[in-house]
Amino acid sequence: MKNLAITIWISTFCSSLLLSCGTVKEAEFRNIENVRMDQFGLKESTLTLDLLFLNPNNFRVKLKKMEGDVWIDEKLLGHFLIDTLIHIPARANFRLPVKLKANMNQLLKNSLAALLNKEVLLKVAGFAKVGKGLVFIRYPIRYEKNQKFADLLK
Repeated sequence: MKNLAITIWISTFCSSLLLSCGTVKEAEFRNIENVRMDQFGLKESTLTLDLLFLNPNNFRVKLKKMEGDVWIDEKLLGHFLIDTLIHIPARANFRLPVKLKANMNQLLKNSLAALLNKEVLLKVAGFAKVGKGLVFIRYPIRYEKNQKFADLLK
């Protein structure tokens, strides 16, 4: 009888938790800005950049983890990881500062595009763990946009 009561309590708690959270809408990826070089290396360098998003939800959410890759003109530029808990405001734009480990060979090839003010295909793909309360859901990150390379460095 005691086990049945515990099972009912846990089921009721989980159901009310899920119902109170409502549906978490996926954040909308907006842009990449403020690209800066942190550490320079011959094969790999570390860049810091800001990923801009919009939280379309009427409530705050938490970002637990975000990981992905960045491509320029279909060539892998590098990999990023955020594993710090970040509180995201409701119905607001927000920035995530990201450290990107970049392949210098690809970065140098694209620096010519910056000098020529050429438009490049910017692509970001990965996932984010976002949630409210104790419930976190893994959301895909997909973004593609033609953008002038020089605009990323502003």
